[in-house]
Amino acid sequence: MGSIENQLGKLSISKEEDDAACLYAIHLSTSFTFHMVLKAAIELDLFEIIAREGPGAHLSPSQIASHLPTKNPDAPYLLDRMLRLLTTYSLLTCSVRTAEDGSLQRLYGISPVGKFYVRNEDGYSLGSLPLFSLYRPVAEIWFHIKDAVLEEGINLFEKVKGETIFEFMETDPKVNKLFSDAMVSHSGIALKKVLETYKGFEGVSVLVDVAGGFGATLNMIISKYPSIKGINFDLPQVIKQAPSYSGIEHVEGDMFESLPSGDAIVLKCTCHDWSDEHCIKLLKNCHKALPENGKVIILDYIMPEVPESSIVAKHVSVYDNAMVFGVGGKERTEKEFEFLSKSSGFSGFKVACRAFNALGVIELHK
Repeated sequence: MGSIENQLGKLSISKEEDDAACLYAIHLSTSFTFHMVLKAAIELDLFEIIAREGPGAHLSPSQIASHLPTKNPDAPYLLDRMLRLLTTYSLLTCSVRTAEDGSLQRLYGISPVGKFYVRNEDGYSLGSLPLFSLYRPVAEIWFHIKDAVLEEGINLFEKVKGETIFEFMETDPKVNKLFSDAMVSHSGIALKKVLETYKGFEGVSVLVDVAGGFGATLNMIISKYPSIKGINFDLPQVIKQAPSYSGIEHVEGDMFESLPSGDAIVLKCTCHDWSDEHCIKLLKNCHKALPENGKVIILDYIMPEVPESSIVAKHVSVYDNAMVFGVGGKERTEKEFEFLSKSSGFSGFKVACRAFNALGVIELHK
């Protein structure tokens, strides 16, 4: 029998396809560099510096460096290398002009993708996500994925730190703030997309947001539907930090014990933190807290049944691995959500819509 390489070499692909596959494999092996450069760009406020110059503005690396607290003569050169990389990932645009000495000078602007790394009118930016996920105490768990496969207990954070990430956040103010900023920004940007499409909050009188954090999600919903009375429900250590919002009552408690009553309950990116057993327990509590015509509205990413190479499938699978290895949860397929619904006693199930083709809005009817 020949080597595996020789066996794979018999696959019917052209030289061009093989070259492209080889280059892609090499690229994947070094792609971590991009994430570290993106993190540094956010820490240096590069997106904000460019955006402050106004719509369509393009700045040279030297102009950008002039806004930084540095006297490093190599800063423009280093920034240029970083900005080129970010441009290849469509986070920036680049134009070229000829300098007085005849050399080419690159100018960088904000792209349609990059605008999401600039704080919007509500103060939200996706830049908060890599700042949290690449924070050293959080990122170091990824060096132990092999251990999770070979040894019992897949919750890497608990395995490495000796406590869950939620317990860790109670004692580390920095990671707690990074996590809160990331979740608030993600919620703000994702929920805005949901509210553009989903109309299921119409007619709701009392809406309970379970594990609602500081109440930002509920506040966005009520801002669009001011007739709704909102109840933001979370653990005591979370609720004590929650700001006051008009039309929202903050209630503390444990979602695995009991829930406040309302005619609708929203669970945004909550089920993916937990196992099926925990989710069924939570959803049964939701069922008890709802009237006969009540519903649960789940906002969570929906996994494709079969792995694909689309950006949607990549994104959801990345989140899935983060949930599986990080907290012992998982992302779910539509059929898996339907299983949770039936197992919890709900009679109706439907995927109402999907925001940016990935974030599912799922209704469970009592």
